[in-house]
Amino acid sequence: MTAPKISVLIPLYNRKHYIAQCIDSALNQTFTDFEIIVRDDGSTDGSADFVDERYAAEISSGKIKLCRNETNLGEFPTDNKLLREATGKYVMILHSDDLYLPHALQNMYEFAEYLSADVVHAGNFLQSPPVIDANTQFKVMCWENRIVDKIELVPNDSAQRFNLWADADIFIDAQYNIFNRQFLLDNEIFFDDVGGNQLFCLHWLMQAKICVKTPEIFYIRRDAPDSYTNDRTHLAKRAQKFIFGSVTVSKYFDKIFRSVDYFKDNEAAQYRAKAIFYNRTDSYELYHRKIYEHGITPELHNAVDSAIKECFGEYADYVTFLFHKSNCRNFNQDYNKIVSP
Repeated sequence: MTAPKISVLIPLYNRKHYIAQCIDSALNQTFTDFEIIVRDDGSTDGSADFVDERYAAEISSGKIKLCRNETNLGEFPTDNKLLREATGKYVMILHSDDLYLPHALQNMYEFAEYLSADVVHAGNFLQSPPVIDANTQFKVMCWENRIVDKIELVPNDSAQRFNLWADADIFIDAQYNIFNRQFLLDNEIFFDDVGGNQLFCLHWLMQAKICVKTPEIFYIRRDAPDSYTNDRTHLAKRAQKFIFGSVTVSKYFDKIFRSVDYFKDNEAAQYRAKAIFYNRTDSYELYHRKIYEHGITPELHNAVDSAIKECFGEYADYVTFLFHKSNCRNFNQDYNKIVSP
């Protein structure tokens, strides 16, 4: 059986009410030589069974492959499984609450083939409310500081590429790209569970021989109300996970620094990369989620204190203090006391 030109990879978790529109948008493409791989990450709402039943014909024909994780692994380990399972020359990631425009695969494939690109990156996308119908008003979005109005080759100069990432001139999320699959495999470019899109982007950007930016709009982003982006539950546990992750992510940094010549023996660049990553992650995981909005609660203090002591030893009280102090200041909270429950 001939391998398809593109593998569309859909990580799925509790998106029963969105997944049909998502898959239908991939099936209804002007381009036809592709496969869809859906991997369910232990959904509890019947998402996988829904896909199995609704798309029985496509699954039987091999157009759609439905796989299931035995336990909930999380977004990025699931993405890695999908990347390894893909058989297409190119891979594209589609989130299970998002959609493609009808020309998505055709245009991105043609760009990649014509320019022999390892990666084609689109910074523009459409933002949508949760419910999409004939009357939906979409908003054109671009979160990059520098917006392109024509196809551009990204300079091969490593310092310039690093600055693209450092200065937020390239949008880090993986779903706005088409990747040459062999390029990812040959360079062992996969997602780190903590570094996620940020370090995945830094890795491919620094390794790609030919990288292209396009103003093409092909993606509709729709954040479900209960998506990870909007979820503010278990804030103390999130702070704890942030601390553990920030410590262990150094292993992925070491992997990038070993494989990219620009970073070898370049201590200043290595520090800058880590500082930017930690600052962005801190801003997103702690400030954006307003974890310290009400000060230091007993639950938050205990979670942070136990994580820091596990990582740095029993005498790391000063580190705990600094962590509380820096984050309380963002919300004008008193860092000198634990708030009574």
